[in-house]
Amino acid sequence: MSDSWVLDVPGGCFSNRGGVLHVDDVSVPDLVGRFGSPLYVMSENRIRHNFKRLHGAFSRLTPFRLYYAVKANTNLAVLGVLRQEGAFADCSCPAEIYEASLAGFGPEKILYTGNYNSTEEVRYAQAAGVTINFDDAALLGKLEGGRVPETVCFRINPGMAKGGKEGLIFAGPDAKFGSPEEVAARGYAEAKKLGAKRFGIHMMTGSNVLDPKYFPAATSALMDIAGRISKKVGMEFEFVNVGGGFGVPYSPKERELPIEGVASSVVEAFRQKVEQYGMSRPLLAAEPGRFLVADSAVLASTVCHVKSSSKTFVGVDAGMNTLLRPALYNAYHPVLVANRLGERDDQVANICGQVCENTDVLARDRGLPRVKEGDIIAIFNAGAYGFAMSSQYNNRPRAAEVLVNGSDAQVIRRREGFSDLVQGVSVPARLLT
Repeated sequence: MSDSWVLDVPGGCFSNRGGVLHVDDVSVPDLVGRFGSPLYVMSENRIRHNFKRLHGAFSRLTPFRLYYAVKANTNLAVLGVLRQEGAFADCSCPAEIYEASLAGFGPEKILYTGNYNSTEEVRYAQAAGVTINFDDAALLGKLEGGRVPETVCFRINPGMAKGGKEGLIFAGPDAKFGSPEEVAARGYAEAKKLGAKRFGIHMMTGSNVLDPKYFPAATSALMDIAGRISKKVGMEFEFVNVGGGFGVPYSPKERELPIEGVASSVVEAFRQKVEQYGMSRPLLAAEPGRFLVADSAVLASTVCHVKSSSKTFVGVDAGMNTLLRPALYNAYHPVLVANRLGERDDQVANICGQVCENTDVLARDRGLPRVKEGDIIAIFNAGAYGFAMSSQYNNRPRAAEVLVNGSDAQVIRRREGFSDLVQGVSVPARLLT
């Protein structure tokens, strides 16, 4: 089955113009000619579209706050786009607090959701003045001077979870994340005793979920926990963060998540539980990453060599070092030949990189035209957990990133060179003679 379906995504930024892949008004092969290969190419307009669609679906129904999960794509330009749209930032580590701050997010718009935090990490977040989302009640003891922040939030493990094909599940009995209800209740009681004035509650149960029924069920589970804790501790929640996990289709067999329907069902579940437990109306929040940026980008890679042996292997200059998800999760990413769209697929091939690992395969058994050296392979849905998970393994410098807005294209991360591979390396003098 052809992957050309990715060009028919409603509101999409990619198109076939005369057999050549374009992002907005710019030819992807031309971008490779200008900026080199491999190259991450992102559409600013698609990121803005995704934000407006998701935020609008919820905010039309209830007061709503959208945190962007920074780990999905940490480029400062991407953060700047989402900040302009009105996003808050969810940060998983101190470095992401630093990056969000550089991108213009004030501390009042940053939520720090770490896990197994060191004392230094907790105190970094404390000094930065951001809201800390504690993974465990015992972490309160790592606050400097025992000074509790004015706002305290705990990440809950509600005991239920769901993930996409990658198996990214973040709750349940075997998950390392979050606190069970009784532990969180003790944490809230202690924080209240120490002087905390405002409270939030949070969960993140799984990633890339395409089952629309899961989201209201998970929301109801969290709200039941929030309602019981509220009564037990004698406190009100200022915000309820139902997490992210809103999925995007990667393969032609997957259906797009009906986000308007999901928003409606989540808000309905939220309202029912607010009424059931007599809660003051807390603010509803969510923290998507993938949904906002995944389909905004392609990874463009040049064919270096085609080999026919037991099967056809198309070797490109990107690999598991550039896009790890296929090797790590056996994840499916649509692929097209960017300079030969519309040509008939008359062979089946594996697309592989140059890393010395047999798992360095970006796509298996895909239909392709008769590609040749110099053709450009476009790997779609590369905007989330693409560059963010890349590495210098096998001494391969990391790719450049380009942001496109209409007909304008700007480098937002320079391509690494050989010197970057030894940046920070120090050789003892005795080894230089």
